[in-house]
Amino acid sequence: MSTSATIPLPRRAKRAKVVPLPRIRDELVVFPAAANEDGSPAWIIQDPVNNRFYRIGWIDFELLVHWAHHDAAALVKAVNAETPLNVTLQDVRQLLGFLSDNQLLRLDTKADVARVIGRSEQLKRSLFEWMVHNYLFFRVPLVRPQTWLAALQPLLARLRMPWVFGMLGLVTVLGLFLASRQWDVFQHTLVDNMTWSGVFGYGLALLFAKTVHELGHAAVATRYGVRVAHMGVAFLVMFPMLYTDTGESWRLKDPRQRLAIASAGIAVELALASLATLLWSLAPDGAFRNGMFFLATTSWIMTLAINASPFMRFDGYFIFSDLLDLPNLHERSSALAKVWLRRSLLGLNDPWTESFSLAKRRALVAFALGTWLYRLVVFLGIALLVYVFFFKLLGIALMVLELSWFIAKPVFKELAVWKARRGEIGAARIKGLVMAGLVLLLILFFPFSSRVTGYGWIHAADQQTIHAPFAAQIVTVPTQRQFKAGDVLFVLDSSMLGIAQGKSRQLALARESQIAGLMGVPDGESQRQLLTSQKAYFEAEEQASIDERARLTLRAPFDGELHDVDHGLAPGVWVKSREPLAMLVDSSRWVIDAFIPEEDLARVEVGQTVRARRLAGQPSWVEGRIESIDVSRTTVLPSSLLDANHGGPIATVNEPARSGQERTQVVRDALFRVRVVLDEPLPAHQVAAVRVRIDGHAESLISGTLRRMASIFIRESGF
Repeated sequence: MSTSATIPLPRRAKRAKVVPLPRIRDELVVFPAAANEDGSPAWIIQDPVNNRFYRIGWIDFELLVHWAHHDAAALVKAVNAETPLNVTLQDVRQLLGFLSDNQLLRLDTKADVARVIGRSEQLKRSLFEWMVHNYLFFRVPLVRPQTWLAALQPLLARLRMPWVFGMLGLVTVLGLFLASRQWDVFQHTLVDNMTWSGVFGYGLALLFAKTVHELGHAAVATRYGVRVAHMGVAFLVMFPMLYTDTGESWRLKDPRQRLAIASAGIAVELALASLATLLWSLAPDGAFRNGMFFLATTSWIMTLAINASPFMRFDGYFIFSDLLDLPNLHERSSALAKVWLRRSLLGLNDPWTESFSLAKRRALVAFALGTWLYRLVVFLGIALLVYVFFFKLLGIALMVLELSWFIAKPVFKELAVWKARRGEIGAARIKGLVMAGLVLLLILFFPFSSRVTGYGWIHAADQQTIHAPFAAQIVTVPTQRQFKAGDVLFVLDSSMLGIAQGKSRQLALARESQIAGLMGVPDGESQRQLLTSQKAYFEAEEQASIDERARLTLRAPFDGELHDVDHGLAPGVWVKSREPLAMLVDSSRWVIDAFIPEEDLARVEVGQTVRARRLAGQPSWVEGRIESIDVSRTTVLPSSLLDANHGGPIATVNEPARSGQERTQVVRDALFRVRVVLDEPLPAHQVAAVRVRIDGHAESLISGTLRRMASIFIRESGF
């Protein structure tokens, strides 16, 4: 129990005047709790007005039992006389401070009312503080489900839970096994549903899964006699999440019952995920199968990644607290971690906030450090989420506010404590901290980082897809692989062009005959001019057909080797317009088209050394040098190997379709192409996605971070 003395008790010099103890509120309820770790008894104080619960120990309980005595001295004497405890006035002061801080005392006088109002004014947040905290998280109660939960309980009591768990175990194993047999289909379905309709489907599935999740908590709580005060919607960064108020579960003395209530939501949602996975594996393609896919993915991911985590105050935290039987685990472990930091770094001899074994204390300190790191990542993610959800300038402002309030503020608050206690720190410790600070500054400000990384694809410098210019019929196909520039690759023909050419030729000859027949006709000059014009038109049509037919003779534009020839091609086969027939590759010179972020563009220049490694296959390195750098950002990727929608490393987004055009994938981030020429040709002539490392200009961590922040701020704020 965390206490602080706020109401002074009479000193020994003033014992002649008896000061009565303030009275405790009548509506408070005290009931037994599970024993403490050392075996001593414990109790719970329930405040039904504020719906809060407080755990107290044996000394506090006995003081409350004998509270009816007139003053503190008499209370101490009575407890020591009637119990084996050795109570002091300090114990009374601590309990009195605890009762006052949590407003568990009656307000019998104006002074009591003034004291509570004054404390409320001290704790009252400013409008700015209230907005910072409440836009991040707030609750809206919707229903009071206790009546229909109690009516549903007899039906749930008839279930044979061992049989239910056994059947769910079989469903889980079978569903995961069948899904693993279709893992490629599962992955592709996940990617294909990254659309607005898919997001809507995921939202509906998430709403249904979380409703079942919260009903699981409510049903088990009702089974153990815990009142479910209300259910509603909680908003986390304006994102709605269902919740169930099972705060009265702390009334349960058996920790296994509290554990069952905390675990019920995860258990029910995992059962739902298992059933949905099995149905997805067995169902035919269609709306039902898509619905099961949405339900399975949202249930598995949200339950395992979020609800089961003990580092945030979700189900995993309460499960972990019940397993350890340590209420307020985050606060207690964080207090231990702060003491550990002060003792380890500053050499202070602060007492431990609680008495635990050495192994358990180390475990709790490690848990607190892990929680801090996890929350750092979560708050950074929330900051980015805030930035994305709001318009650009407001998003940046809220992101800065988020980082400064929830990350920087606690750090500076602890540093302020260190500064206030600098007189207690030894000279050797101060020198060590100064040296560590100098090393940290050196790491931050020394420009030792010269590496620029990015992704790209390796391919021949000269390669061209051979395709038919328009629909035509194959006359001949290549019988060799090596070609010189100008050599014939494919010969195609189009009967329609032949017919058009013949028709134009016949019409031109007819006009020529008509012109010859007008020789000697006195008034034939005007007709001769018209026929001559028509003849020229038909001859132009004939020549256009000849030129088009000449385009059907496909020639090699450079020396190279023919690859990826379609085996279905043969004389007489018709091919479509722009249909790929083969790939001509010059294997003597290979290049890499790498794509680097905009913020690293100033650190690279032509001639710098580059190393690259394939993302798949043999992990061997190849080397080259930068040949050119684009001056405009890349919008469309040159190969699907790089697209994240096809398993590549670069994220793309859907560009809104224009009228008469198909929707295209555009690069999400600001990336610029860097052309790299390899020093030696590749032994295996194969196109592949690669990760590149460029030996760019050296830059310190702090300057790089500031430059990136400035670049993002300028770009996204529209300046």
